[in-house]
Parts: sequence; structure tokens; C-alpha cells
Amino acid sequence: MMCRRDDGAVLGTVPSMFAVATVVVFAAHIVGAASPGIAGVDAEREVILVDEAAGLPHKSHGAFSASPRGFQLTTGADVGDAFALWSTPTFADGLVRARFVVGSKLRSDILVRAVADTRRGVSPDRTDSADSTDSADVDVLDELDGGYTIALERDLIRLGRVEHRMNRLLGVEEKISPPLKPGSVVEVVVVAVGPWLQATVYDSGFRRLAHVAVMDRGFQSGGVGVRMSRYQDATSALSFLSVATSRPPSSSAPDLTMDGAGTGAGVERLVSISTDDLRRLPPALKSSVTTQADGVTFLATDPIGVELLERARIPLKSHRTQMPFLHVDSGLRKTLGKPPTKTSRGFRVDESYKDDAMVEALLRAYAEKFPDLVHLEEIGRSREGRAIWAMLITKGADPTSSKPAVLFDGAHHGGELISTEFVLDIVQQLIERYGKDKEITTFVNDVAIWCVPLVNVDGNHRYIHETRDYDRKNARDIDDNGRLDGWDGVDLYRQYPVRWGGLGEVGSRSWPYHYRYRGPEAGSEPEIQAMMRLAARERFVASIDYHTNATKILVPYTDPSLKNPDDNEAWAVAERIAATLPSQINSKRYEVQRNLYPVDGTAQDYFRFQHGTVALLVEAPQHNPLPYDRRRNGNVVLGRNTWMELLRAVVAGPAIAVSVVDDSGAPVEAAVTVVEHAPQMGERWTSRPRDGLAYRLVSKPGPHTVVVEYVPGDGAKPIRQRRTIEVGPEAGVVGVKVKLPTSG
Repeated sequence: MMCRRDDGAVLGTVPSMFAVATVVVFAAHIVGAASPGIAGVDAEREVILVDEAAGLPHKSHGAFSASPRGFQLTTGADVGDAFALWSTPTFADGLVRARFVVGSKLRSDILVRAVADTRRGVSPDRTDSADSTDSADVDVLDELDGGYTIALERDLIRLGRVEHRMNRLLGVEEKISPPLKPGSVVEVVVVAVGPWLQATVYDSGFRRLAHVAVMDRGFQSGGVGVRMSRYQDATSALSFLSVATSRPPSSSAPDLTMDGAGTGAGVERLVSISTDDLRRLPPALKSSVTTQADGVTFLATDPIGVELLERARIPLKSHRTQMPFLHVDSGLRKTLGKPPTKTSRGFRVDESYKDDAMVEALLRAYAEKFPDLVHLEEIGRSREGRAIWAMLITKGADPTSSKPAVLFDGAHHGGELISTEFVLDIVQQLIERYGKDKEITTFVNDVAIWCVPLVNVDGNHRYIHETRDYDRKNARDIDDNGRLDGWDGVDLYRQYPVRWGGLGEVGSRSWPYHYRYRGPEAGSEPEIQAMMRLAARERFVASIDYHTNATKILVPYTDPSLKNPDDNEAWAVAERIAATLPSQINSKRYEVQRNLYPVDGTAQDYFRFQHGTVALLVEAPQHNPLPYDRRRNGNVVLGRNTWMELLRAVVAGPAIAVSVVDDSGAPVEAAVTVVEHAPQMGERWTSRPRDGLAYRLVSKPGPHTVVVEYVPGDGAKPIRQRRTIEVGPEAGVVGVKVKLPTSG
């Protein structure tokens, strides 16, 4: 069909509702090249009905008539407002996008679910030729008789409902701010879902200028179009119109791979372009540039940024919907790959968050500089072969010493970067203040302090370099497809063999794709096996496992199916720690709890159940807060008394140090129970095999009964000894040596 102005000049061809298939094919080509309209055009869904750039008609005055070939312009001098229905009359739910070029006046209505009143008329395209196929009688769309109008004026957008040719305002309107200027471009996006209708106004840079929404049950389906006011300025024009109707979801499985940009996962987009194209980068995207290497530049942006790149005809080398932490933290990008910064005392640990390579470099630097205080040990390898490092800090750096051992670890969940910062702060404070601070010197002299800053090394690498979407799990290839997909991995803090999976689908999950997946079996992951071996060797007196985002100190047992001792010394120690901590960066004080929610298979429950460790979990106030340089210390420094008070308890008590030997003086692994804190679930807490040490914290001074039981391997009767010990208020740690007649 031909579209004519009032003066009869040809404007272009109007696509009819019978030519939709042709429009769809053409629209897909246009969208793929440079999508007009708001960001996020879906070429498979949207039908472009009007596009100035594509040569489809864009400026029309007059009334439109219905004919067997679709909708046609009726020319004439006195036709009132002109409107056109470009879609089929079956639009119910979906999206409509319209773009206008603003003249001195902009007065237009977008029509949604519109119904037209008709009168009989004569086709304007009718000729007297005998072979004409047009009908002489047609329905002329004289006026709207139903539907919704989204009225757009220069400084206002409002919603209305048409009934019996009357436009009833729905009382929903908003000023467009800032007002539109002549020559500018404005886009309106209308979304209709059931009774809900909303419209948003954007400028050409995708800034939101106005938004209105309403619920109305008047009309469920109809046509889509635009009505131009008779008072419309001649320089104002409709330059783009598209329709996307809703449809049932595809039966095909979505792409959940790490590079699945097609899934449209949220608003974050990591794209790369050729560095040669930087000179053509739109000004709005200059601040989005993150890293450059080998002629490729990365940008951390969103669908709007992708749209701007497409409009600028800048080809994308890659497009991902998963955003690594590296690309949102400029501080990390500045320090990544650089050696630790030296100071007069040691090294900076507070310049930025750290990936696994940076953590390893820092630990190695301390081990090389302070060999008399530090023993660095690789305790295992991750799924992807990365080293898991444990650092022993103690005078003499002897991993076989007879000192009581304490553990501080972080990042069982690889994306909890601030937890690693806590442990590295412990490393720095203990080493660099040794010999200068009396209390710190005592800690290092008297205790074997083990620090594992990064348990989940693969998860940390994944979070920083690949995606922040999955910040808990390790790198186990769940479906054995040879690649690490988005949902792969095991939650390592649900992996320990203590009532593993005992709560069913509460706290941990058996479904492999859940972010709290506990693994195929208890202790299946190499990272957890490494931690279990270290605990079995050291028999930690106490431990803190650092996590993020709750300002809590959790006390075992966190699994409600496990019964704590009637007098839980771990709770007493946790309360003591909390009392020393100031108000935190979030204005909250640390609180002591059993758990945040019921959960099984945790590290702290395992260390407690297996070895009697006073195993605490500290949930820091925040999760990876940015900017790092202004918020890191608000978590780490204000939380220092978590580890300092725990070490005070170990060094100063109240505690009982039991040394179990045979009659020749050789160490014996025997069960050692403090009756006042006796376990309730059949646990058997034994002395350390290499030196016979069983070091037990107690909740308060006073008399305590210690029972030592040794079970010979030859089937002989158990050997049992019982001692009553007075732990005085000033006595601190009471040592007792128990000799068992086991030789011969």
C-alpha cells in the first residue's frame, strides 16, 4: 500500500497486518546491525512496524481505513486526529516501543489493546479499472471505541482508557524531566501484562525521564498503533514502532554456561572490543573501560551500553552476562599481579582484595623474610590443582612443637573476600608486632597459630576472574561435561562428615545445581580433605572460621540434631569475645548465636565433634564492601578482638593442659574428657598423637574433673584415670601429667 500526505505526495509503503512475515524478516536484519529503540531488543520476538532508517513510513497525517489489504491512509483536509493501527487486533500482553523526533510540539498517543469504531466508506485506493481487486465498500476507522492511550506531550505522560469514544484519564501521569527539547529523540516503552499497564519515557541516551503505571481491567486485547494530533508540529514525527507479544516459554533448555550471554542474566554485561575502536567509543561508555591486553579492551556495562556500542557500529569480540569481581573493583585491578608492597616492618596487606596468586605471593614473602617465626606448608591441592596454603606462626616455626594449636581460616566460600582479609590481618599483626607488643609476643611464643587464608582457592579464582554469580562453590564439574558451567561446584561448608545431609533438604541440598549443594558424599572434595588432615594432625584447641555479612559469632553445634554439653565452654568463650568488640561499621554489635539457620556438615561442627575444638564461626558485618580502601578496616580492624580474645583465652585460660604419656614417657593418644563439659553425642576427644597433649578451655574457674581413658589395641580392658583439678581465678592454665601403665 502507498502512504500519501494530505497534498497527495507519496510517503512510503505501510505494512499491513497481512505482511507481517515480510516485516519480521527485514526487522531481524535491522536489529542485528544496530538496534533502534531501548536497550535489549530481541530480534526473535519484536516485529518492527515503523522504522525511518529502514525506509518504512514514519510520518502520517489523516485517518486510516480498513480494507482487505490492511490499514490505509485516508487523505483529506478535515479528518480530525489521525491514527493508525499497525498490528493485528490480537495484541494482549507484551511490549510496545515507539520513538519520536520532537519538534516544537509533540502531541501523540500510543494505542494499546485498541478497538476502532467503523463506518462504511469508499476505499481511497479504488480505481475504475475493471481488473481492480479492491472492494468498493470498506470499513473506515473513524475513531477509537476502546483500549488504552499513553498520551505523550512535551512535558507530560499520562495514561487513559477509551470507552465509547471517550478518553477517560486514569489519574496516572508524570512530568517528563527534563522537558524535551526540539530536535531531540524520545522513546516510550509500554508493557502490558494482564491488568497491569506501565509506560516509561527515555531519552536517546537511555536516561529515564518519566514512568507511569496502573492496574485496569477494562480491555484485554486489541490493536497497537499511534495517533498523531491535528495540532502536531510538522517537524515532529514517529520514527520507530515495534511490537513484541508474549508467548509460552521455549521448551528448549536455557544456556547456563559461563559464557551464556543469550540467557540475559540480569543487567550486568562484560563485553570486549578491539582496542583500535576506543577512539569511536561513545562518551557515556568511557568510564566503563576496565582492562586492556593484547589489543582487546574490556568494558563493564549493561544492556544499554551494549546497545550504544551496536549503534556506534563497534563490533563486540565477546559478550558475557556474568561479571567477574575484577571488573567491578578498580583497586584490585591496580594491584593484580604485582609483588607485595614492602614496608619497614614487613608488607602491605591492605591495598586491595586478593586473588589466589596474590595470597600465595604474600604468604611466601612473609615466610622468606621471617623464617624463625613462619612455616609455610602446602596442605593440599584443589579440584583445579591450585595449592592450598597453611601458615604456622610460632617462635621457632616448628610444625612438630608441643604447643597448643589454634586455627584461623577464611574463604570456605571462595567469593567471601573479606574473610581472607581477616586472616591475612592476623598474619601481619602476629609477625610484624612480634617483639614489639608484649601480648602478641606471648601469643607467638606460647601457641602454634595456623592460618589458612584461602580454603576455596578455585572458588576465589572463579569469583574474581570469571563470575560473581556463584560465590560459594568450588570447581567440581558436576555433570562431567569437561567444562565449568555456571552451576557447577560444591558448597565446601556443607561438606564435612558430621551428620552430613542429616537434616535432609534443610541448610544444605542434595540437588547438584543448588548453590548450597553438599556434594555427592561427605568429604568428597580435596579442599575439605586437606583441612581434615590438618585438624587430625594438630587437634586444634580453638578455631575461628571467617565468613561475611551477619555480624554474628556462631557456636557449635550449629546442627540442631546435635546436643551441646550442658555447660558449653565454647559459648562462654564466644560471649567473652563479643563483650570485647566495639560497635561495627554497620553500627551493630556482634551477637552470639547457635546458628543463622539449621545446617549440617559444617567445618565448626566437624572440628568440635571430632576433636573437641572450641570452633567458632565469625560472620563479618559486610560482604566484600567497596570501596576497599574506605571499608576494609571497618570490618577487619574493628573485628580484631575476635582472634585476639580467643588467643587470650588459650594463653591465659581458664584452661586445663593434660599431657598423656605411658610409663616410659612416650606420648599416648587417649580420650580426655572434662566432666563439666562432657560431650552428649558419643564424641571421643583424644590427645594429640605426637605429644599426648589435650588442651581444654573451660567456661569458668573452680574444680574440674578430668577423665583419661586409653583403649589398648590387644583387646585388653580400657585403662582409665580420673583427676580432680582446681582451676583458680588467677591460675590461668593448669597443667596435669597423666601417666598410663601401657608399656609391656
